[in-house]
Amino acid sequence: MIITQSEFMRRMKDMSALGGEMGFYRDMPDNYNLVVNANHPLIERIVNEMEKKVGEKVEKIKEKMKPLETGKVKLEKASAGKKDEEIKQEEKDRIADLKGEIKDLEEKKTKILTDYGKKNKLVKQIIDLALLSNNMLKGEELNKFVKRSIELM
Repeated sequence: MIITQSEFMRRMKDMSALGGEMGFYRDMPDNYNLVVNANHPLIERIVNEMEKKVGEKVEKIKEKMKPLETGKVKLEKASAGKKDEEIKQEEKDRIADLKGEIKDLEEKKTKILTDYGKKNKLVKQIIDLALLSNNMLKGEELNKFVKRSIELM
């Protein structure tokens, strides 16, 4: 697992910090990308454990989403090529309702996976290793990492 940062944004933020006229970049949040090697044995182990523990819940949510997404696509295809005024308000409302339902189900799925990830020590350990390799792990989090490392050994 590797953490990367856009070179362009990093340079712009550095120049802004030096007092340039690009205050816009200085105020932007830092943006990092997490690159994961999905073929690594530890990642495969995490995925397998996740599928055993929460896979059934996630699959149920996906099954609920399929007909909603199909209905949304059909409605969008039916209204494709039409001007906004030509589309009936009922169709617009139905599309909006379907999008809302899909979003709610997507949030439920994300919450289930996020909660699992937060509870899994191995996930946290791998993320902390990536942070440590970029000198981004400091203070209390570094202390927790060391304790967790000893515990996992």
